[in-house]
Amino acid sequence: MTYCSAFLTMSYMKVVMDADCLIKLTKANLKELVCSAITVVIPYAVRAEVVDNAGPHPDAEMIRRNIKSRQLIVKGEQARYAEGEEAALDLFQRGAYDALCSDDRRFIRRLRILNIPYITPAVFVAILLKQGRLTMKEAQEKLELLAPYISEDEYTTVRLVIENWRTS
Repeated sequence: MTYCSAFLTMSYMKVVMDADCLIKLTKANLKELVCSAITVVIPYAVRAEVVDNAGPHPDAEMIRRNIKSRQLIVKGEQARYAEGEEAALDLFQRGAYDALCSDDRRFIRRLRILNIPYITPAVFVAILLKQGRLTMKEAQEKLELLAPYISEDEYTTVRLVIENWRTS
């Protein structure tokens, strides 16, 4: 699924996130917690996709505030890419990042082929549990909030990681 076990052992992470992942974390009320634990960078194309072109949507407003407060960092070239995934991949390849964050299946297949480490939204729940930023109960609740937006495979895998956390 992901490089989950490697990420669980890291104490500091700097990641590039695409729009798909950012939106799902926002809808599940996880974005601020992730941004407080991990340095999250988004390319300009992702900002355009989720904020500038989104209109007066509550999620867009929340993300706009996160950018203004520097919880989310915007980097990269402003007009080079129309698609957020391409901009995220380019930004990742140009910088010193630990992973690229997405939940787009087609894009993840490409990342696997390129051997690029990636994190899906639910994996952040396991990372936050490992860091002590979530209790077991909170991790289970956050995963349930994400459930409508993620694949059954991702949900099941992270649920098993969380359940087995008690025994490790």
